[in-house]
Amino acid sequence: MIHELGVARALDNHFEPRDARPDDYLLHFSGGACLARVTHVGAADADAGDSGEVFDLPRVRDYRRRPRRVTYLFSLGAERFFLALDDRVVAPAGFAYESMSWLRRAEPQHLLFAAATASQLDRWYRDNRFCGRCGHPTELAPSSREVVCPACAHIVYPKICPGVICAVVSLADDPAEDRIVLTRYAGRTTALWALVAGFTEIGEPLEGTVRREVMEEVGLSVRGLRFYKSQPWGFTDTLLAGFWCEVDGSDELAVDHSELKEARWFRRDEIPLERTGDQTSLTGEMIERFRLEGRAALGER
Repeated sequence: MIHELGVARALDNHFEPRDARPDDYLLHFSGGACLARVTHVGAADADAGDSGEVFDLPRVRDYRRRPRRVTYLFSLGAERFFLALDDRVVAPAGFAYESMSWLRRAEPQHLLFAAATASQLDRWYRDNRFCGRCGHPTELAPSSREVVCPACAHIVYPKICPGVICAVVSLADDPAEDRIVLTRYAGRTTALWALVAGFTEIGEPLEGTVRREVMEEVGLSVRGLRFYKSQPWGFTDTLLAGFWCEVDGSDELAVDHSELKEARWFRRDEIPLERTGDQTSLTGEMIERFRLEGRAALGER
């Protein structure tokens, strides 16, 4: 998963005021798109998630006219990343704004992780230019990553929305007959098979989110929840928690077609192979683990 590239490259997200050097990365976003340079375009018929695109991000030295408002983001090993907060910048030669949905399929993974995390912080900075309490223009904190209001002292911290990924399985007497629920979202141009997922509501524990989302999306009751792992997902400001769970009672699906295009049970040998090259998402990893390992992926029972 992309955040594991950050861990492998020694992510340091401690904030302190720093001046950008010529070799440092300096990112800019506009309309949800990131300044990037495409260095290789994959085949037109490549599967989504494994399209072969390669990209690069701009460094300070690439800008002919340096942006005025720049703040430090984080480091990945020796590479430092900064964000330009100007509304508009003069794009460096060879760079253009690429949608984050396109970048999700591109390499290298550590730059994808950097761009996704930077986009999350960019949205947060832009959404908090004015104080939500008194309406006064806000300022960046001088020595830590907060937005502060100089008029009423209100402090705003980066936005993180908790959510869950739910792998619902049915375990049979014969392990070859074990199944998993896969879904497709409605209204998306590229609708890969996915797992049940959703955001945590006010006053709700993560386990409660699993039970509610599974019931709402596919009409199933579940038991035996097992936490798998978590993943920061900067594309939607989310911290995802992955859970395995078993169907409890009837396995008849009642699909919420306002949110899902379809949902169905798959045996391991029926699971589509479209996620085999997905190195990005928790959803892809869990689907592939169940396809390869079956019930062993759930851990001890």
